[in-house]
Amino acid sequence: MPVSTSIFTGVTAMKAFSRGVETISANIANANTTGYKTSTVSFSAVMDDSIKVSQGSLSITGVKTDLAVSGEGFFRLVKTDDNAEFATRAGDFHLDESGYLVNSSGYQVQGLTGGAVGAAPAAVGSIRVSQTPPAGAQLLSFAFDKKGNFTETYSNGAIAVTNRVLLQRYSNPTALKLNGGNMFTNFQNAAPVGGLALTALANSPGGVGNGTIEPETLELSNVDLTGEFASLINAQRSLQASSRIVTVSDSMVEDTVNLKR
Repeated sequence: MPVSTSIFTGVTAMKAFSRGVETISANIANANTTGYKTSTVSFSAVMDDSIKVSQGSLSITGVKTDLAVSGEGFFRLVKTDDNAEFATRAGDFHLDESGYLVNSSGYQVQGLTGGAVGAAPAAVGSIRVSQTPPAGAQLLSFAFDKKGNFTETYSNGAIAVTNRVLLQRYSNPTALKLNGGNMFTNFQNAAPVGGLALTALANSPGGVGNGTIEPETLELSNVDLTGEFASLINAQRSLQASSRIVTVSDSMVEDTVNLKR
């Protein structure tokens, strides 16, 4: 092998294993991040990132707006200032000042909305506490169920399902790209089942192929710390070996140049 080729090979390997070390370090750092999915790097001719979509452990929190997905499917979020959309398994939501169900960044959870007493939610949009309670009544409480239904109970005894959280499944979920600690993009390459647009038929929790909602529960990360630390050691050693290839090759080039003087 020509010396120039060995230098190129060593540099390429250093870039690959450096990226691997960064990815594994990010996994370890996010071991306690709600809904985080382990990222992996394939050390091929063209490096490829992907995620492991295995189910994380479920932890009961008792917080009414905490939601976990048991089975397949991701929550869909919308960033309202530019309408950017994201997928996530992190259900640590809360109600903002306007009554919208949002994540910690203020991105709104998507589903069926617009329901009232005697009328089921039918419009796809951002989940929001009803702004039109029965005349003379006040909202007493609310709760989610396994099908994602958001039920409101009023002071006059009336009960209404005003919203339903929808889930998006993907035929190739490993193609999703991490965008922040626990949010994902690249929907088209991940091939959303039933199409990109959310519908009651294709995206209702508990429907064909879709997971169910676990209320007052959060899904923990699926990071295997033991495996990640082992991978980190291997990647660091490979990085050192690649660096050694470049160093030795550089010395050979220097010796060759000196011989010609």
